[in-house]
Amino acid sequence: MPTLYRPPGFAPHENALLQMFRTRASGFHDAVPMREHTDQWLFLARHAGLPTRLLDWSESALIALHFALKETKPVVWMLNPLDLNDLSYSAPSQIRPRQFPLPWHDPWPQIPWHSQLFPWHDPGPRLFNPAFENLRGAWEQGTHGVPLQVAIYPTYVHARLRAQRSCFTIHGTDTRGLDTLLAGKGMLKRYELDPACRQC
Repeated sequence: MPTLYRPPGFAPHENALLQMFRTRASGFHDAVPMREHTDQWLFLARHAGLPTRLLDWSESALIALHFALKETKPVVWMLNPLDLNDLSYSAPSQIRPRQFPLPWHDPWPQIPWHSQLFPWHDPGPRLFNPAFENLRGAWEQGTHGVPLQVAIYPTYVHARLRAQRSCFTIHGTDTRGLDTLLAGKGMLKRYELDPACRQC
């Protein structure tokens, strides 16, 4: 479960925390994202320790093990992100992409330049992007999002994200933990580690 939804309960202050972080970040970090790159701001905020709806993952089992062993009761979780994204896509009439485009990338803006030049051209239905909807929810008081989490690759806005081979899941409108939402679906595995093995 992301830190935003853990006690003491920061969820009501999500937008205020993000806005304050964006206001002050340039005083602590040399290269901050452009204002409109809200996805990159969220990645940077999570990296800096802000409670967000992002849950940290790594593509490296050894990196995951390193961080797990810092805990009193070490546990490593393993997730199948492609199956999660397939499940989170709630438009059965369309082809379900297993990976989503970058959240800020919109190949069909609201008023495409080519429709002004060629008004007979219809770009067709817009591709629904659950990752983008969940990211919007962070900035718009939770008014957007799909129920399930979505697995996304971050933009590497900091070198440590690259070094840790970081990935994220981003919560949507259902704020329960992944272990509850994916129970019995075979996408999430939990491995308890013996703390006594730390010094082996």
